[in-house]
Amino acid sequence: MTLGTCLGNRLSQDKSSWLLGALLVFAVVTAAGHALAQSTAPKTIPELVAAARDAARRHGEELRIGLHQALKNGGPKAAIGACTSLAPEIDGNVAVQSGFEIGRTALKIRNPENTPDDWERKQLEAFVQKLSTGADHKALEIFDVQTTSEGQKLFRYMRPIMMGEACLACHGPNVAQDVKAEIARTYNDDKAIGFKLDELRGAFSILQVIE
Repeated sequence: MTLGTCLGNRLSQDKSSWLLGALLVFAVVTAAGHALAQSTAPKTIPELVAAARDAARRHGEELRIGLHQALKNGGPKAAIGACTSLAPEIDGNVAVQSGFEIGRTALKIRNPENTPDDWERKQLEAFVQKLSTGADHKALEIFDVQTTSEGQKLFRYMRPIMMGEACLACHGPNVAQDVKAEIARTYNDDKAIGFKLDELRGAFSILQVIE
C-alpha cells in the first residue's frame, strides 16, 4: 500500500466518521428543537393562569423554607441577608422552570427595585379593598393581557403575599432596633414595616410575552 493510498483510505474513513457524527448531531438537535417547540407552544389563557398560579406557589414555598431555615440558624438578621440573596435566586430558578418572568412588589416596599408599576399598583389596591371586605386571600388572583406600544402582547398575573408569623420579626409593628439597623445597612429608605399578622404584604407579579 502506498502512502497516497493509506492517506486516501484514512481521509475516506475520517469523512465517513464526520458524516456519521454530523447526522447524529443533526438528529439530536432536531429532536431537541421539536421538544422545545412543543414546550414553548402557545398556551391558552386558562393554561397560562394555571401555570402562573403554580409558579407563584413554588416560589412562595421555596422562599418560606429558606427564610425559616435562616431564622432558625441565625435569627432575624440572618433572614434579612437570606431574603436579599435568596429571593433573586428563586426568581431565576422559577423563571427557568416556568418560562415566566417573576418578581415581588408591594405598596410599601423595602427594595426599590420592587416598586410597582401603574398596573401592579392598581391590582395591589384592589387586593386591599377585597381583603377588607372579608375575601379569602387564597382565592384572590388577577390576570390580564396587555398590548405594548410596540405591538407585543403580554400576559400578566398577580397573587397576594400575606404576612405570616415568621415575617413579623422583620416586617411587623415591633421590629427590634438591631434588626432595623441591619435592614438600614442594605435599604436606606425602607417602608416595609408595621405590618400585622395576616395583612397583605405584597404580591407575586408574573409576566410573559405571548405574541
